[in-house]
Amino acid sequence: MNATFNIRRQGLTIYKELQEKYMIILTSIGIILMIYLAIWALNLIDGEPVSTVARAVTAATILSIIGCLAPFFLYKNENRRMEGVFYAVSPSSTLEKCISMLVICSVIFPLLSTVLLMSLDSLLTLMPFEASYSGSIWGCMFSSKDFLNTITAGFLQLNTDPMALNFANRMFDSMIPLAVPPIVGLALSQSAFVLLNMLFRRHKIGYTLLTLLGIWVIAVVISVISAICFFDNLQNNPDIDPERIYQWLITLYKAAMVFSTYIFPIACWVLTYFRIRRIQY
Repeated sequence: MNATFNIRRQGLTIYKELQEKYMIILTSIGIILMIYLAIWALNLIDGEPVSTVARAVTAATILSIIGCLAPFFLYKNENRRMEGVFYAVSPSSTLEKCISMLVICSVIFPLLSTVLLMSLDSLLTLMPFEASYSGSIWGCMFSSKDFLNTITAGFLQLNTDPMALNFANRMFDSMIPLAVPPIVGLALSQSAFVLLNMLFRRHKIGYTLLTLLGIWVIAVVISVISAICFFDNLQNNPDIDPERIYQWLITLYKAAMVFSTYIFPIACWVLTYFRIRRIQY
């Protein structure tokens, strides 16, 4: 069964898992909507109008946090020794189980939660309050260009330094071809959490946070050492053309985007497949 794939059995696997998990999906989406309503109510109390940038960032942040936690709620028992036995003996191949997990965690859940949250935001714009929301942020969640335009507009309002503005515009131009819409980014960012959820049997969230903290510490140390070496090199070579520095930074950022957006999520899902295949119950 591990090496087989049947489209009908795949559909039945997704249908069966949705039947088991739809209440968890709806509850998680309900939490997202309640958090957004609470933030809206606090903004009304404060009495200040909320910019489109703030709303887009708030919505993307809430969706990202709950979306990354979703694998721990939806597939918390599938790799445990006792609870996961029925998952292990289900008439589906490893590939079909992995695809079903991908569809439910990274397609259905992000799409449904984003559409409902954007619908709630649109309803809130109709409320006749002085500090109520205005405008639409639908495009910010479904279009990478609209989201980057919104974020960049907010940055330009806060920064008037010519060099910073020039660098921001050049970074923006280099990001456009590689960027993905926030809803796609939400789905891609789940890959690491899906893998860690299937990797750890107990204390999944705690071990995941410790793992991510360790990775973050290592990344910070590497970044600090690289920055020190970079600036030492600049001091030793004061005649370096600033244009070359811009090109180095943009190239480095492009490489980081390609790795984090495309290579890393694919690698995590491949590792998840092999993890499901090799789980010993």
